[in-house]
Amino acid sequence: MTGVPTPPRHARSAGQPDWGLVTAPGTDPDRLAWVIATSGDPTQTAEQVFIDWCHEGVRVGLRGDPAYPARLAAFDDAPPLLAVRGAWPPDVATVAIVGSRAATSYGRGIAAWLAEAAALAGVHVVSGGARGVDAAAHEAAVGVGGTTTVVLGCGHRVAYPRPHATPGGLFARIVEGGGGLVSEFLPGAPPRAHRVRARNRIVSALADVVVVVEGGARSGTLLTATRAADQGVTVLAVPGDVRAPGSAAPHRLLAEGAGVCAGPQDLLDVLALSGRPRAVLAPGTGASGAGAAGVLAPEVHRVLADAWPRAVSVEDLARRSGTSAGGLLAALTRARLAG
Repeated sequence: MTGVPTPPRHARSAGQPDWGLVTAPGTDPDRLAWVIATSGDPTQTAEQVFIDWCHEGVRVGLRGDPAYPARLAAFDDAPPLLAVRGAWPPDVATVAIVGSRAATSYGRGIAAWLAEAAALAGVHVVSGGARGVDAAAHEAAVGVGGTTTVVLGCGHRVAYPRPHATPGGLFARIVEGGGGLVSEFLPGAPPRAHRVRARNRIVSALADVVVVVEGGARSGTLLTATRAADQGVTVLAVPGDVRAPGSAAPHRLLAEGAGVCAGPQDLLDVLALSGRPRAVLAPGTGASGAGAAGVLAPEVHRVLADAWPRAVSVEDLARRSGTSAGGLLAALTRARLAG
């Protein structure tokens, strides 16, 4: 591992300010300025990049520096820099949960089920921050007090996906909960297809196991799984409805030898072999849904629990639980407010 080349002495003049940028421990602003200057984007000056990162509350580290994740630095195509808002990816047992942006309720439910169980076991969750499966996994981990890392396919100054990047949105909750947002790109880089594909290698490299939940025949999740296999990372796939388009990617991976993930125990069994320590959750976490369950009548909760992770329509839920639709809607609203 060669790290980042040493810049020539004229890369940054002696005494030149760093415009308030907070680098990771051991990161030299001169070397960082050199990496920016050689990034291939002549419109991005080190001054403006530093200002933008500072405005976003981002810390930056270079490959070879102490803060840079060792498991990522081990690969030849590791990015020369990582810009992080929030916490750096921890060196603990980590699962990547990935899947389709246009996920079904089944896919989102499975992703949440796996991520919640992993987080409660002290496992870190990583994904790409997209809609669908990614968001369900991040949300579930944060919801039980676990930590999660988003690997962005754009720069930190770009609000994408917009609902997640707005104030108070998913990304803010992840950072507030002790997780982080990671990008290899300069702050203004838009989410082009090649950048979104490139971030897949980081998602898989940060994980001990990659779980593919849903994806079509040409899904980008297949790229993540392929990179994981090349990196020596275990790949698991979730079986789905053979008639559903979103089952194409996981079923292809299963046919090619991926392990079956039919529930949290399959995932936790593989992680137990990784040899990495578990994270330590904060005291008092792990009572996911307790407030919501207390709001719902026992017969309603039973129907939902039996159907999980598949969705149940309000009409079907009312019929199967023997409750009125009006009372049920009120109870569901209170349950959402309770978490």
